[in-house]
Amino acid sequence: MSEKRVIEILKSCDALLEGHFRYTSGRHGKRYFEKIRIVQEPKFVDELGRMMAAEMDDIRENIDLVCAPAYGAVVFGFATALHMGRRFAFLQRDSKAQMSVRSGFSSILKGSRVLLVEDVCTTGGSIVESIDALNSAGAEVAMIGLIVDRTNGRLKFKSPCRALLSVDAVSWDIEECPLCRDLIPVTVPGSSGKN
Repeated sequence: MSEKRVIEILKSCDALLEGHFRYTSGRHGKRYFEKIRIVQEPKFVDELGRMMAAEMDDIRENIDLVCAPAYGAVVFGFATALHMGRRFAFLQRDSKAQMSVRSGFSSILKGSRVLLVEDVCTTGGSIVESIDALNSAGAEVAMIGLIVDRTNGRLKFKSPCRALLSVDAVSWDIEECPLCRDLIPVTVPGSSGKN
C-alpha cells in the first residue's frame, strides 16, 4: 500500500518527470523525481514523514535521533523525527563541498543511534558521505530510510536500508547514454551544491 501511495503523491505534485536528465551524480536517465514539488505541499511532506516513521516502528526504540542531508531531505527527515518523537539534526556541505555536521548538532550526535533519511537515492554517494560524516561525529547510523530508491535495492551500505518506494530507474554514464546518442536535449534539474 505504501508504494502505491508514494506514487500517487509524486503524480499529484507533478514530481515524477519523464525526459532526459543529468542527475547530481553526473549520470543521465529518463526519469526524474522532482522532490521540490513535494516540498511545496506540506501535507504530503507530513504524510511521507508519517509513512517513514511507521516503516521504522519496529526499530523505534533503537533510534535516538533522525538526521538528513541538506537540502532536499531536511524536510522529510524533520517530518519523520516529528512522527517518531525523536530529536532531529541535519548535515550540509562545507566550503569544500564535503558533507559535514553542523557545529550546533555535534553534541547531540555523539553516541547517538541515528536514522539517516534521504529523499532520492540514485548512486548512493550522498548516503555514503553522510554515513562517514555521522561516524566522524561519533554517531552510529542504525538505519537508512529512503523516500525513493531508484536502484530497486541494488545498492548496499554499511547500515541496513529501507525505502518507501523502490523502482528500477536505469541511469547511464554520459558516454553510454542512449538519449545523448539520439540527440535528445538534456535537462539539469535541481542542485544539491555538490560539485
